[in-house]
Amino acid sequence: MRGYRLFVVSAIVVLLAACGGGSGSNDRTSPPPIPSYSYQVPASLGDGWTTSNADSQGLSVQRLEDMMEAIGRGEYPIIDSIAIASRGSLVFEETIRTQLDEKDGWVANNDLSRHAQLSVSKSIVSILVGIAVDQGYFGGVDVPYLGLFDYASYDNWDERKNQITLHHVLAMRLGLEWDEWSTPYGTPDNPVTRFFREQHDFSKGLLDLPLAADPGSAFAYNTIASISLGQAIQNRNPLALVDFLATHLLDPLNITTAGWVDTPSGLPDLGGGLFLRTRDVAKFGQLYLDDGNWNGQQVVSADWVAASIQAYTELRWSDPESRDWQVDGYGYQWWTGYFEHQGRRLDTFVALGWGQQTVMVIPELDLVIAINCNDYDDNPGADNQVFGLIARFILPSG
Repeated sequence: MRGYRLFVVSAIVVLLAACGGGSGSNDRTSPPPIPSYSYQVPASLGDGWTTSNADSQGLSVQRLEDMMEAIGRGEYPIIDSIAIASRGSLVFEETIRTQLDEKDGWVANNDLSRHAQLSVSKSIVSILVGIAVDQGYFGGVDVPYLGLFDYASYDNWDERKNQITLHHVLAMRLGLEWDEWSTPYGTPDNPVTRFFREQHDFSKGLLDLPLAADPGSAFAYNTIASISLGQAIQNRNPLALVDFLATHLLDPLNITTAGWVDTPSGLPDLGGGLFLRTRDVAKFGQLYLDDGNWNGQQVVSADWVAASIQAYTELRWSDPESRDWQVDGYGYQWWTGYFEHQGRRLDTFVALGWGQQTVMVIPELDLVIAINCNDYDDNPGADNQVFGLIARFILPSG
């Protein structure tokens, strides 16, 4: 397994990690006060990142120091770690948290710099699908999704299930009866909770669901569908999914300390189960900023990158005034949105996960920002902390 650490946990634990939102106790305490902070260039680890001084790459060291001192004063208590790349160089990396939390226990993680990525994992499985498409294992995104599996029959049969395509699954527009946002994650009535409690083969369970709408006609966020994409990759290439992930994505990006949780069938949970160092998860943003290229190697095609970050569904916050960053759409497991900054609109594409895990790419500024957090209780007033921190300290520093 090339030195990768494969972690297996029980289904009861995995279900808590699967999603982009949720409830549950958070035993994190605020970081100790930091009276002053002095910027340092990130360490050069031979992991594919070129490291540089922030000032030399267009970011203000003073602003970054101000940001860390604000965090130290307790103004942003949910922030666990930050990595920033500007103009292709890693210019900032800090691990703020000083203790592990219950999420780390799911995978026996003892490294403060490695963090649960939750639904950021969905954006990474999208990259894997793109690699599989590039290599010819799928006949494009318009192939019937059921054709990627070998099940003899399906419950709640409806001829329209044959119309579900790979595109529909990537864009969360399957048409299946599904709603994982109306009830809290981890509660008995949440459908993700039920899947982890009752299902063994998640792809079969997913495709057995009744249809609620024509495929392609409606958006419904679906963690199980993202996990199922991993099964489709495994079904249609010679490698097991863990080896496909390592060979075609982790190895090219020099990521050697990834961990993950497994589904009951032993499939890596790429809907919400990846654990990565913050500087490593930032690499996926840089990969997409550079049109699928990492240090001269074309890992995934530029065409796939462009398709992934196109908004197939228009979305809006229910309370847009409360957030500095505005969502406007959903692509292939990536969110799209923008900042209004200094009188101009800065378009972005973003990987997001429960607890405010964030990988934000701002192409106009040649900027990638990865932030890991601990907002697992949906704390009142915390839902704009990441976006507010970016707007207050990182954007003005450019």
